[in-house]
Amino acid sequence: MRALTLMAIWTVALTAAADENLVRNPSFEADADADGTPDEWRPSGDARLVTQTLAQDEGRDGKRCARLTCTQFTAGNPAAHAMICQMGVPVERGKNYQVTFWARGEEIAGDVVSVALSDTSVWTNCGLEGAFVPSPDWKQHQFLFRATRDCAEKSRFQIWFGSTGTLWLDDVEFREAGREVYHPGQIIPAEDVKNLVPNASFECGPDGWGSSEWDRTAHWGGSMNRLFGRIDATEAFHGRASLKIELSPDNQPVSYFDYYDLSRTPIRAPLAGNLGFIEVEPGRVYTLSSQVKAARAGTPMLLAVRQFQGRSFEKGAVASTEWERTALQFKPTSRWCYVLAGPDLRQTQQNPSPPDRATLWLDAVQLEAADRPTPFAPRRPVEFGVWTDQPGNVFGWDEPVRVHVRLHREPGAEGPSQVNVYFRDFFDADRVDDLQSWTPDARDHEKTFVYPPRPDRRGFLWLHTGMRVGEAVERRTLRLAVIPRYDQDDSRFGVNHAYPWPHLLDLCRQAGLVWMRDWSCKWQEVEPEKGRFAFTEADYQIDRPLEHGLDVLAMLPFPSAHWSSGAPADYDLTRDYRSRREHVAYAPRSEEEFGNYVAQTVSHYKDRVTWWQVFNEPVFTTYSLPRKFGYTGSDYGRWTKAFARAARQADPNCRILAGIGYLNEGEILDDWKRFLDAGALSAVDAVDIHHYPRLRPPEFIEPLLAKLNARMDEHGGRKPIWLTEYGYYADDEPTSVPISNSGFNVPLESEQLQAAYAVRWATIMFAGGVDKIFYHAGTCDGLNRDSLQGIFYEYAGQPHKIYAAQAVMSHLFTPTCRFAKRLALGDGVKAYLFRDGGRTIAVVWAPTAKPKPIRVESDRIEVWDIMGRPQRPRRFTPSGTPVYLLGESLSDDAFKAALGF
Repeated sequence: MRALTLMAIWTVALTAAADENLVRNPSFEADADADGTPDEWRPSGDARLVTQTLAQDEGRDGKRCARLTCTQFTAGNPAAHAMICQMGVPVERGKNYQVTFWARGEEIAGDVVSVALSDTSVWTNCGLEGAFVPSPDWKQHQFLFRATRDCAEKSRFQIWFGSTGTLWLDDVEFREAGREVYHPGQIIPAEDVKNLVPNASFECGPDGWGSSEWDRTAHWGGSMNRLFGRIDATEAFHGRASLKIELSPDNQPVSYFDYYDLSRTPIRAPLAGNLGFIEVEPGRVYTLSSQVKAARAGTPMLLAVRQFQGRSFEKGAVASTEWERTALQFKPTSRWCYVLAGPDLRQTQQNPSPPDRATLWLDAVQLEAADRPTPFAPRRPVEFGVWTDQPGNVFGWDEPVRVHVRLHREPGAEGPSQVNVYFRDFFDADRVDDLQSWTPDARDHEKTFVYPPRPDRRGFLWLHTGMRVGEAVERRTLRLAVIPRYDQDDSRFGVNHAYPWPHLLDLCRQAGLVWMRDWSCKWQEVEPEKGRFAFTEADYQIDRPLEHGLDVLAMLPFPSAHWSSGAPADYDLTRDYRSRREHVAYAPRSEEEFGNYVAQTVSHYKDRVTWWQVFNEPVFTTYSLPRKFGYTGSDYGRWTKAFARAARQADPNCRILAGIGYLNEGEILDDWKRFLDAGALSAVDAVDIHHYPRLRPPEFIEPLLAKLNARMDEHGGRKPIWLTEYGYYADDEPTSVPISNSGFNVPLESEQLQAAYAVRWATIMFAGGVDKIFYHAGTCDGLNRDSLQGIFYEYAGQPHKIYAAQAVMSHLFTPTCRFAKRLALGDGVKAYLFRDGGRTIAVVWAPTAKPKPIRVESDRIEVWDIMGRPQRPRRFTPSGTPVYLLGESLSDDAFKAALGF
């Protein structure tokens, strides 16, 4: 039903789109001057670095197409690319557009082709920023976007790649796409019901409910991520239960973020809201109502409605100590919305002196198409809810999975004939053997399904629950993970920015994501005026992950404070974020002042922090010592050595991490050379890189790692490499479709592929001298809000598939596990052997080829899939999803000898 609903919405939206194709000569047929180049299109790129030709060729339908061929490519400046483009493709800010074309490619060494629309007058993106991986066969690609600016004559529609190779394009369409291109991923259909809210009186437990702040918490770290409140069986207006929300200075949620301005924001309006978007009719009058009761008369509360990509509606009220109904009438302008209610202790013009605590009960929430509230009725006479008691539904390998199902029947309603529960695994295969059924009688309203621990139940699981009432079947799904809980002090994995909520930090610890890269100790933050140090807010940020058993990599992200910046005297410093950030990106005016800042900061945290990083992404970005201000890798080398001297004077046991912060051909490797030539390698304990592979399969990074290691060999020897920003991104259940992204986090086609790429990437990294891997994560989904950059979690910490894969990686790739050698297991097979004491670990996959099966001919070698599930067959065919081979007390040669193909 959900799939059919979404397809209908999609079809209506695209049918309503404008017909005009905004690109000219879209099928590349026109060539008025007969020069072999399609009219209106041209190549673009730095001719000193790229040799490319644009010509007509035979298209997918036997007519003409465009062929872009690059025969020579040298990485260098941002214009080093092979590009086909067209100027003057007009867009209007706020409008939706759809871009489609057919493409195929051959021998494109960079794997990925990028697509964008740029405003060349200021060289900024106009909203379209995508990518695709070309295949040898013709394939259609589609991109949907909302224009972020008005742009006409100076716009450039561009498709490009950064390598040698050939790309064919045909039948390009660039059209307005209508208003409803974007739609919710989870829609609660209106159907033939009065009350549109599921589980509206909380009789089915917490199922279908979460919380969202009504406070203005404007930072990237993330909104509230789980239900704040509990089901109370001692108070109810309808049925047996209500939702109790207790808010006080002792338990109020606090939202944290360590960048750019430190944020520590108490939430004073944590509203309960339904999960999913409810279908409504724009322009029609609706009424949201709820029964409300408070422990203290006069408690301020709020009813609210949030629309999908539209304005919100709200109404304040005060609750008494008796059950009373509060209502809000509104006319939606969007087709979908969700409802919220809860205490509101914000200080506002209407409530200048709110209390500092509140206890509120909610019950009988109703959304109906009416101009006034009518008597309460649940959405359906029979409903059910499903949940677990584990945060995020995460269980350990050695503990049973317990799932609670609760039913509610209205008096006189027909009871369900059966409730079925079963799992679907990481590969989306139904686990029929795990099917459990329950036939409740009239007295039953709750059952706990118990699944004992078994090796074949490890990893990511979809929990599917279905309830049959007559001929109708209602379904629920939950995400679960059964993982090896990580118990070591150190780990090889972490995240960039600590997640803002305690339950997410605890889930990180369980999966072995032990390291948090922290940005709190900015010079401007800890020494706002010369000689006046203030670490209070940075302490809150750094102590928070430490209290959860995590380690902190503390970074001093910028070279200067505003008062110490070496920026030109005429620099235009404003309140704008970019202006403020680039002002502190200049080198400091004084090495002595810089050394004092470093020493004071390292000394303050010497009992809490061991590892310190020198600046974020120097030279190649505008974060620190940027190239556009005239700095080079040599300048960064100088300040790295100054940092190391001051830090080690303050704490001789501290460790220093530094590096250009990216790894790529051309200018980046040149920056590395200048950094190393400056003698910086001897001043540091490890070097830092970043990389965002987007859609690229991981294997491309291997030769780049080899070049970095070779550069270090030339400058005195290798140091461990830390990858402190990286990520593959995906979401099989987006809140909004299509999924919005920022270019660097363009989503892969599935979470399964994301997990496979993450394991392949980590394996190659560890084999290439990398010691730590930090995901660019640290943010989280809000209620009915996506955050691709959260990587591991859905709302309430429910796991993505990569979370379970990560836990297995942490379990196997411990800090003492070291690369041994590559294994030759046949054409097209990648196999890397690691050793951890007496244990031998091989990771095996085949990126593209269809290799011969591999036989495991020793009982001392186990075969595990990517989820850590032992595999009974002693024979497997490598695929794009890695397999682990685990040996005990075997030499490297004996291990290899036990594998046949």
